[in-house]
Amino acid sequence: MALPAKKPVSAVTGASAPTAVAGDVGPRVITLQKGELLFGEGESSRSMYFLKTGIIRIFKKKGNASIEVATINSGQVLGELAFLDGMPRSASAEALTACTLVEISGVTFTQTLGKLPDWLKLLLKTIVGRLRSSSTRIRQLEQASTAFDYSSKDGKRSAHYVYLSPHDVLKIAAAILLVGSRGEQKGGKGRAVRAGQLQRYANQIMGVPVAKITTLLDVFQTCGIVEGADQSEKSEVLLVDPDFLEAFIGFQNEENLLEPSKQHNVTIKGFLIMSLVAKHLAKYTANEATGLAKVNLAEICQIEAGISGKDPFRMDEFPELVNLGYATGIEVKSTTQVYTQIKPTEFMKHYRLQRVMKALQSVNEEKSRV
Repeated sequence: MALPAKKPVSAVTGASAPTAVAGDVGPRVITLQKGELLFGEGESSRSMYFLKTGIIRIFKKKGNASIEVATINSGQVLGELAFLDGMPRSASAEALTACTLVEISGVTFTQTLGKLPDWLKLLLKTIVGRLRSSSTRIRQLEQASTAFDYSSKDGKRSAHYVYLSPHDVLKIAAAILLVGSRGEQKGGKGRAVRAGQLQRYANQIMGVPVAKITTLLDVFQTCGIVEGADQSEKSEVLLVDPDFLEAFIGFQNEENLLEPSKQHNVTIKGFLIMSLVAKHLAKYTANEATGLAKVNLAEICQIEAGISGKDPFRMDEFPELVNLGYATGIEVKSTTQVYTQIKPTEFMKHYRLQRVMKALQSVNEEKSRV
């Protein structure tokens, strides 16, 4: 996926947008929608911005991933380095919410700078140079965004950069559970998770960037764990399934402690099979004594083939789920009777856990292409 769409700058003063012409140096108001890019790393741009409303994330490319540098809130300025020294943008800026900004062009600054004494010009350039050469904060952020891989044949540890590392996910999820446990019950729909309290714990105390918090909230909303994750500064998210969130935290933590070969990593094909079984599982009744439901995989394939026009999976692909303990081995009686036995409640829990894991994997893959 490419960088988020960069919106053409437009005035929002209520009148028609002014046409940019030579000598047009006055400040102008612009708007961004969530996910739009204000500027990209490496661009040659001579404007800085005052953020009136909204939240903007500042991030840098690192290998095939991105590192969170800062979060800009309303009342703050961004883009000042390139504005002051004329160098390419050192990072990218993306709107986390709908934003309103005031743009101040480089032409305006140049005209103002010409009126300043030489010593003040030199002071400004020195400060900017030192800011650009500072790497301590970036190294800390790189470390926070590092995941380790032990899967090489020699067993050596290698590092790679991910947007949402397992540790980030655990910190944010724990903060959501904590804040939600103390939140007000909202008419039986769920417990309120106030954005300010969540940022206090996850961002200020646990040190997770706000951009990662909002991204994980989006994932949790997609997976039915929270509702109302609109990411506005004064928003309130509802924690609708705290029991599952706690189960996910336990699962993620246990996975981190396992050797890679013993982790419950499901392939895309394996997850597709899980999704189809979960879709039809309710029609197969569990035995009261054993808790097992006898599921006809051939029947599921036949139904899905009638919908899509092709077989959704092969029977020789199903053992992946057997090896992970999600089902028993296949019992083949005929071409239309291929059975496995599944504990519905346990299977649906593991299906939901894998759904969250796949969503996180998708986010990290998407961010690696930014």
